Amino acid sequence: MKVFVRTYGCKTNQYESQVMKELSIDKGNFITEDYKEAELIVINTCAVTKPAERDIYKFVRRVYRENKVDNKKIFVVGCYAEYIKQNRLEKKFFERLDTEIEIKFLGVKEKYNFVKPDLDNSIEKIKKFFGYQRAYVKIQDGCNNFCSYCIIPYVRNKMYSKPEDVILEEIKQLQNNGYKEIVLVGTHIGRYFYKGKDLVDVCEDIFRDSKINLIFSSIEPNEINDKFIEFYNKNKDRIFHHLHIPLQSGDDYILSSMGRKYNTNDYREIINCLRKVNPELIISTDIIVGYPEETKDMFNNTINFVREIKLNWVHVFPYSPRFGTLSYKKYGETVPKDLKDRVRKLCELSFELGEKYYKKVCKVN
Repeated sequence: MKVFVRTYGCKTNQYESQVMKELSIDKGNFITEDYKEAELIVINTCAVTKPAERDIYKFVRRVYRENKVDNKKIFVVGCYAEYIKQNRLEKKFFERLDTEIEIKFLGVKEKYNFVKPDLDNSIEKIKKFFGYQRAYVKIQDGCNNFCSYCIIPYVRNKMYSKPEDVILEEIKQLQNNGYKEIVLVGTHIGRYFYKGKDLVDVCEDIFRDSKINLIFSSIEPNEINDKFIEFYNKNKDRIFHHLHIPLQSGDDYILSSMGRKYNTNDYREIINCLRKVNPELIISTDIIVGYPEETKDMFNNTINFVREIKLNWVHVFPYSPRFGTLSYKKYGETVPKDLKDRVRKLCELSFELGEKYYKKVCKVN
């Protein structure tokens, strides 16, 4: 059977899609890059924002219009499927889709059921990463932070960490297959903890047992402690010189309202400590613009803070109301009227900071 896997969302989803591909191959299926010719389509979904949601509908409609195979099977799996099932939105999904096509929904815990119903999600492993020179390895899943705007704690698994021996075995296999860099991924990798070992401990064991270099997908600012900084300083020749450290807002009131567990001074101190260890460290971040309580002055605080600490680039996200979250219960669909203008201004600043870094590195006037 020809299987096509389409992935939306985060690096964790990309890793899980690779698991789906390898499981499908193990069952004797063929992975195709042409969804029109596929007999089975798996759409691995994201529920974080409305744009991610819209992309899913667009793709399903495209499959419906361009289909060349009778009795095609379509599975919508992962976070958005979980969101639909939890909130009993199947009927609304098909009303919005407005096409006569059969779809099965498999939530986060069921996402591999189309190929291997008995798979233990905590011991997922891959042997290679299709189309890439570096591979992702998922070490952790789940989040219990319950930030006010975020749907992830409701739709992902409860917090768990992959057994260290499974991680080391997986990385050894990937190294044997020619990979030299591994990106550690997960919903919340800074919360990795298995049998007394945290993220730093497992990374030290990876370095001890392999020649692999590491990249961290994302790490929360309140999880960068003295132990992590000491580890980074000792091993920076084997760690990619980039850290993605989500900020979400440069205003302390908004951070508190979001339920974030740090303030701007905490973030500033962490960035300063890291740059003392490595002045050339590239630091990127996520910022949500237009949170319902964000005034123009609060937004300007974010602009000023980003400029002050000289982040290298910013992933800008317009606030996206998600049904079921704490902020949705309080504010509903409320967003500032000038949301697009705020997004534009922060994107312009991100471009400016990125351009300055590029000119510095490349010694361009």
